[in-house]
Amino acid sequence: MLALGIGVNAAVFTITKAALFSGFPLVERNDRILYITSSRGCCVSYPDFEDWRAQATSFTGMALVHGAQRILSDQKGFPESYDATEITADTFTLVGQKPILGRDFTSSDEIPGAAPVVILSYSFWQRRYGKDAGVLGQTVRINGAPTTVIGIMPEGFSFPQKLDLWVPLVPTPDVRRRDARDTWFVFGRVRDGVSIASATAEMETIGKRLERAYPATNRGFLPHVRNFREFFIFENEDVIYASMWGAVGFLLLIACANLANLLLARAMERSREIAVRIALGAGRWRIIRQLLLESLLLSTVGAIAGWWIAKWCVSAYTLADRGPGRSSWRILDYAMDDRVLGYLIVIAIGTTFLFGLAPALRLSKLDVNTALKEGGRSAAAGGRRTHLSNMLVIAEVALAVVLLAGAGVMTRSFLNIYNADLGVDTDNILTVAVDLPATRYPSDASRVTFYDRLTARLHTIAGVESIALAARLPANGSRRLPYELAGAPSVDGQRRPSLSAVTVGPGYFRTLGAAVRSGREFTDADRGSAVPVVIVNEQFASTHWPGQNALEQRLRLFAGESPQEWLTVVGVVSNIVQDDRTRQTFGPVIYLPYRQTPETSMNVVARTRVDAQSLGATFRREIQTVDADLPIFGPFTLTERLQANYWSSGLYGALFLIVAAMALLLASVGLYAVIAHSVSLRGREMGVRMAIGATSSDIRRLVMMQGMRPLGIGLAIGLIASMAVNRVLASQLIQVSPADPATLMVVSGALVAAATLGCLIPARRATRVDPLVALRVE
Repeated sequence: MLALGIGVNAAVFTITKAALFSGFPLVERNDRILYITSSRGCCVSYPDFEDWRAQATSFTGMALVHGAQRILSDQKGFPESYDATEITADTFTLVGQKPILGRDFTSSDEIPGAAPVVILSYSFWQRRYGKDAGVLGQTVRINGAPTTVIGIMPEGFSFPQKLDLWVPLVPTPDVRRRDARDTWFVFGRVRDGVSIASATAEMETIGKRLERAYPATNRGFLPHVRNFREFFIFENEDVIYASMWGAVGFLLLIACANLANLLLARAMERSREIAVRIALGAGRWRIIRQLLLESLLLSTVGAIAGWWIAKWCVSAYTLADRGPGRSSWRILDYAMDDRVLGYLIVIAIGTTFLFGLAPALRLSKLDVNTALKEGGRSAAAGGRRTHLSNMLVIAEVALAVVLLAGAGVMTRSFLNIYNADLGVDTDNILTVAVDLPATRYPSDASRVTFYDRLTARLHTIAGVESIALAARLPANGSRRLPYELAGAPSVDGQRRPSLSAVTVGPGYFRTLGAAVRSGREFTDADRGSAVPVVIVNEQFASTHWPGQNALEQRLRLFAGESPQEWLTVVGVVSNIVQDDRTRQTFGPVIYLPYRQTPETSMNVVARTRVDAQSLGATFRREIQTVDADLPIFGPFTLTERLQANYWSSGLYGALFLIVAAMALLLASVGLYAVIAHSVSLRGREMGVRMAIGATSSDIRRLVMMQGMRPLGIGLAIGLIASMAVNRVLASQLIQVSPADPATLMVVSGALVAAATLGCLIPARRATRVDPLVALRVE
């Protein structure tokens, strides 16, 4: 019990430390690094970065990061799209690392027109090149450009996220435009002796200065300074970690209550021994010290075993956190370092007092005369010990109720996500993400031609029922675009509403099993030269044209402040979840024909007559036939792609459920141990009762009442406490109340059933007592 309680506590401490406090592995002094973005989001312009770096005195240096995918091809295998980022030359110097092979970037690598170079991560070097040092100096093709490999970073290092490649950020004329903002952020290392608050205040001052100097481009774009936890940890994610920590803390308390009860029972058997020690001159403190040292030995063995349990739990968590078909972008430091060891030692010592102090105090107050005269059994078996034992059982049950209720609402929340109606039929759908390089497909016409060739070829695969294209899959977000309706009053650009837009191809709704409520789907005739058209979902139609026919209505989108052509509604389709990853909301969505608005990145969606996974290799082969140098993401089934959205919710729900199951088991075992030991001590009493006429039913009822009384009290306390504790989880719950009645009823039923079984076994044993034997015991 101790190994389990201490082990899971150390494991959760390790996970929480990594996510909330440690920062990136192999990065020096993470706590002194600040991450700076714009107050309007993630975007920072290169000129702003240069001004910040030149004017800020609170930092030893600053670097700029721009995340991007890169297509790498060589003779080692198919071209693939890899996680890459563009960085300024001093990035690795600021984080305190340098390549283990080769060299770092230099300022000359950032000069426009310089020979392209790349640094590889250790994991990528190992995965693709088998740790062949000969790759240094070799030329690979990145986005079609010959690029020289100049370095390999250390094993385990990845900054500022999980990456395969780093390339130098080249400030081209387009990049140097002050209004050019993309997925960029700045990080800087604060000087020693300068507080984080001072550095933040200085950046705010510089931002206001630039806002006055460049009002046309910088109005509203002030620096937003955050530490690691604020920048990289999702909103409300710290609630999950705190709740996990609380859950395993409760589990440890239950284990300690169990052990305290077991040691109280053991104390009855040792009362004569302790009485002899006291009679020979041992003082009260000496008795307490002896018993606490014995408890400490027990804790030490439990802590040693718990260390290995913790290591296994952390390894299992890091493996599970990747999820099926999920690219984990975050690299965290899950090392079990000195802080974890110190935490483990502290809780081992703390548990010694938690479960060892009560028995020690009880035995130190022993009535020596009575214990020596009666052999100790009657001396230690009084009502005071029974009262303390029942109090511990009540505490165990109450804690178990809180854990089970928390796990129950988390599980119901996950099931609400998992079972939600997406508005599509996900069975037998295969998806492949394709990203066309701009160098080889520079025009809209070239992209349309490629996708036409690709879909025509995939249609010929045996087992394929239909093929369609979509820029975004269901429940995977969309573009947000400003718009206005025909006939609506004009509004200022700052107050213009935006909508969700998804570019799709002909047959998209038929492939996904969605219904066309009125009008039509897109066809091959909806080309760039044709009348611009749009399809809206039912939610959009009912929101903007309630009680009217949406067909032939018009709306237009905006590119910046410039209005585009008017779009005519040609169809209304059933609602499909698009922007809500919890899969609960059907928001207003419009669909644009890909031939009129072709995008470089599209998803091929295929409905198959056979198992979709069985066609994965065939799809990859056919795509490579159309373009041998084209990287793809997949193939994956639509179910696998959707699982990535709710995998973390399922993982956390499963963790809470596992901890709650442990708590239920420990509470049941604890109740059983108390009742079983009590029955063994009351054998003479049971014999007397049966000798004067008590039936087996009377004895069974007596024992059951003894066990169910503390259960009922603990259940009532736990239910009240769970309603308060579950409110902490409210931000993580989907369509379920923190005080969900169904969950509380199931939790109560599970505990009552487990406790009944725990009481029934000793009760049946009590009915088998032979009165003659019991009366001769003493």
